[in-house]
Amino acid sequence: MSLSPELRARITELVQSNSVFLFMKGNRHQPECGFSERVVGMLDGLTSDYETFDVLLDAEVREGIKEFSNWPTIPQLYLNGEFTGGCDIVQEMFASGELHKALGVERLDPITPTISITDAAAQVLEEARTLQGRDGGLHMSVSPSFRYSLGFGPQQPGEVAIEANGWQVYVENDSTQRANGLTIGVIDTPQGGQLHMENPNERNSASTLDL
Repeated sequence: MSLSPELRARITELVQSNSVFLFMKGNRHQPECGFSERVVGMLDGLTSDYETFDVLLDAEVREGIKEFSNWPTIPQLYLNGEFTGGCDIVQEMFASGELHKALGVERLDPITPTISITDAAAQVLEEARTLQGRDGGLHMSVSPSFRYSLGFGPQQPGEVAIEANGWQVYVENDSTQRANGLTIGVIDTPQGGQLHMENPNERNSASTLDL
């Protein structure tokens, strides 16, 4: 498609609206593709200050951003108004520490964390994995503000693997210290069982999470 001046101006306004801006499928709370989920997980492990745009809700932007950046796929990450790359490039930057530097985040030395998953939580996770039609282990990132991001799939570069109650858990390198000592349990809600994070590193000590 030809990028009209109006669409170019609209996309420019979007990428300049936040110093970290991600065009993705779905949103940061519910990614709709594995590549978008992967980039969100890396960003969540480093910062909570970023914005996203769901290209599935706007076909004009979904096609226009590809010409705008001269990049054929989604997701696309912009830093300070400049196109940075797609999932593979962002993953390489994360693994090398370049993404940390670009975001002004200290790169923490990874450790092998101790994480516990209760029997009830293991069942909830298995049901979620089956419902989503996914396989592999549990990906986890914990942002500096203790926002948790979980997903399913094989281990990726920049992740530490541990075993917990029959699950392979893959923790982002920068999240390992924040995840150390974490217990994933379940609490009952009117909507059913909900994952419950009890973390000794978190000031409020407990969080709930929807998958």
